Amino acid sequence: MASNDQADDVATYAASVRAALSNLPTDQSEVLLEDLEDHLREIAAAAGGPLHERLGPPQQYAEDLRAAYGAAQVTTRRQDAALHDLQRALARVTGSTWYRQIRAFLPELRPAWWVLRAYLAVLILMAAVSPGYPLGPIPDPTSKRGLVEILATGIAIWLSVRIGRRSRQLSQKALVLAYSANLLIALFAVVVLANMRSFAYSELTGTTSPQQTTFANAFAAGQVTNIYPYSQDGKPLTNVLLYDQDGRPIMVDKSEAQTSYPIGADGKAVTNAYPLTQRHLTGDPVVAPRVALPPWPSPGPTASPTPSLSPSPSH
Repeated sequence: MASNDQADDVATYAASVRAALSNLPTDQSEVLLEDLEDHLREIAAAAGGPLHERLGPPQQYAEDLRAAYGAAQVTTRRQDAALHDLQRALARVTGSTWYRQIRAFLPELRPAWWVLRAYLAVLILMAAVSPGYPLGPIPDPTSKRGLVEILATGIAIWLSVRIGRRSRQLSQKALVLAYSANLLIALFAVVVLANMRSFAYSELTGTTSPQQTTFANAFAAGQVTNIYPYSQDGKPLTNVLLYDQDGRPIMVDKSEAQTSYPIGADGKAVTNAYPLTQRHLTGDPVVAPRVALPPWPSPGPTASPTPSLSPSPSH
């Protein structure tokens, strides 16, 4: 920027800042605006571009001055040396190359935030609608619930991007509401993500593998979606591992219920531990059915051995 243009830019910017602070008492404005032109000239010389690109609008810079130096508490006495040094340090930071690069790069991340905001909003909504439901980072497209999540996420992304593109046209009050909504989404998302299950669930990559067998078409009554083992005395058992005659893990058919598998020490899901922990699409747990246990013969008393008769010796 030419020296004349730079001087005009400094004068115009300084006049706008002074106008934005014109409602302050004279003694306070004098303290805040002391050496303003000198600071702006330093920034303009270091930045090599228009001041509004480096510092933002003059009105915003004036508000930053109010907040940084406590305009409401400024007294009639002159600035002390520490406050003066702080003002110069702030000018050096805002006029530095790395600050300008970061400030120029941040707007490029807005589209990514718009998409992430939509994804997080859907997760929060699903957690609120179905408390206790085991949410995952990737919806299951083979279930009705997963399809609903995918559809809702697509709609939310479209709406979030549309709102983001129009954010520059919003009023100051609307911008405050939008920033507050973003903050609330981020805070609630932290809670939801902290309670989210991990990627190590087999429904994310498929429920069966070539080494697993299922009960598909095993019974004429219908598919088998869970197994409830009981002990001989009628007590329900948990984490019972089932294998077929070839030593392969036995898997049941997949149902609409959401299944949570225990995770082994190797980080992989244990898919043949029964009964499975399942939940309906509403989030309610699947309850074990009533079963008719067969009458098991009770162990009888152990019979004592019958003494054998031996012929008495003849005399």
